[in-house]
Amino acid sequence: MRLLWRFMLPLSLLLVGAASHTRRKSQHDNEARILDLLLQELKLTEERGNDDQLKEALDFLRDYNQEADLMSHRMALYEFDFNTNVTDINSKKVEDQQVLFNSFLQTQKFKAEKFYKESHGWPDDISRQLKFISMAVVSTDPHLAREMAEISSNLSSIYASAKVCETSGDKKCHDLEPDLLDTMANSRDYDELLWAWKGWHDATGPKMKSMYARLVELMNNEAKENGYADEAAVWMEENDETNPSGFEALSDKFLADIMPLYTELHAYVRGRLAKTYGSDRVQDNKPISVHLLGNMWAQDWSSINPVVNPYPNKLFQEAEKGMKKEKLKPIDFFKIAEEFYTSIGLLPMTDAFWKYSMITKPTDGRTVQCHAAAHDMGTGDDFRIHMCTEINMFDFYVVHHEMGHIEYFMEYADQPYGFRGGAHAGFHEAIGDTIGLSVVTPKHLATIGLVDSEEDSDENSISFLLNLALQKVAFIPFGYTIDKWRWRVFRGDIKPNDYTSSWWNMHREYRGVAPPVPRDDPSLFDPGAKYHVPANVPYSRYFISHLLQFQFHEALCAAAGYKGPLHKCDIYRSTDAGAKFM
Repeated sequence: MRLLWRFMLPLSLLLVGAASHTRRKSQHDNEARILDLLLQELKLTEERGNDDQLKEALDFLRDYNQEADLMSHRMALYEFDFNTNVTDINSKKVEDQQVLFNSFLQTQKFKAEKFYKESHGWPDDISRQLKFISMAVVSTDPHLAREMAEISSNLSSIYASAKVCETSGDKKCHDLEPDLLDTMANSRDYDELLWAWKGWHDATGPKMKSMYARLVELMNNEAKENGYADEAAVWMEENDETNPSGFEALSDKFLADIMPLYTELHAYVRGRLAKTYGSDRVQDNKPISVHLLGNMWAQDWSSINPVVNPYPNKLFQEAEKGMKKEKLKPIDFFKIAEEFYTSIGLLPMTDAFWKYSMITKPTDGRTVQCHAAAHDMGTGDDFRIHMCTEINMFDFYVVHHEMGHIEYFMEYADQPYGFRGGAHAGFHEAIGDTIGLSVVTPKHLATIGLVDSEEDSDENSISFLLNLALQKVAFIPFGYTIDKWRWRVFRGDIKPNDYTSSWWNMHREYRGVAPPVPRDDPSLFDPGAKYHVPANVPYSRYFISHLLQFQFHEALCAAAGYKGPLHKCDIYRSTDAGAKFM
């Protein structure tokens, strides 16, 4: 069951704004949204007289929005409970609610289709709601819907509960966060990095492979039942409703545009790594071994900045010292991020946010999903983040990113259910990433007191820009490859026994990286080691976000009246920038 967000604009018009809405001045609840529909119905009755079909459509939308609000709220509650306490009981609650929601959407979809066919000449916001409801991708077979829900929960549980255990000493077992990610970011021991990397991939993927293959089969069946060629076609339409068949070609073009810069960065990094690990382990004109790039998936190379940067000015290390000096706690990261957003005129977090969010990893023995995520609970005033926050610059950035989702949730919270979504999933990701481009600048870190001063020199600018490239430019081919692989899987071009070999062939082709040890065993499933694959979250949103955020940042800096190099711009405290953003 997938209720798609159908606001997807043509990606050739990436800077076109989101669907128009009224900026909220206060928190709205479900009753207020229903009242809006009632007032709209009265107004239309006065204007159009006795249009029985239109009145029926309005009655339908009123009932639909009320029930969808309640069901989505339950779904959000159960999913949040599962993410913050991974148990069989909580997993079952999610599965049951998914099946109920699927059944509800199936019924409403066919009703909406009938009204939508007759909606010519009706107000646009009414026909658009009907259109979005009629485009829900749902299964008519409750048994298959149940199986999809069960597989999805099982995949998520495997990922969240996976551990890598030492084979000597006290044989301590390690979670992905923070243990293994800290090792990948900070160790420079080739064998220790290999142990962490291989251990995580072996602890996750093999348990998932057969389930994932079945999930692909079920998703493709559901897609065909709803008039699509396969699940890839569904995902294409999510990205570009007006020209879904052209989205892949557009993605190919975007990647081609960035590849000359990426190729130079890759060559430079490979040369510097060869000096650290030796030319026998990092060879010229060969892919870089993926475990040497500072991240479990080599999607962000900024952790190896001390190894590859010719001018290591230690900005982020100084910022982390500042965090320790100020005795900052995880809650302080969230307060600092909130203050950034309110300083540009956006909304503060709600009482429910502070009451219910999971900000740190629990110490009571619960298994939790540490992969950070923002949640819209569907009530108009309950928005949450779950995250295992550590005191470091990476998590400082992530907090600002996740809070960007909350800001977007709050901006459209007073819309009917079908309109509560971003203009494009990439827009949603780009909100917090755009703010992040200000947050990590030397100027901002000095302004908020994490570093003593903003030292301006050519060497420091080069160092800062290289670090930004290691984070942002390095990510773009990664963001592209994840869904490129899944589209081929959905189309049947890649068979289950070739899942892992094709995965690495594509990473070699598009990214110039390779696994450190052979991964030819067909029982392996290395894609499952990346959260978004077992969680079935489309990844093109991050690829698009990494292009959009720089365009957004440039526009906001201009609105703030900033003059100077873009990488030095900080929009903190600019309400003009905030007004343009939302």
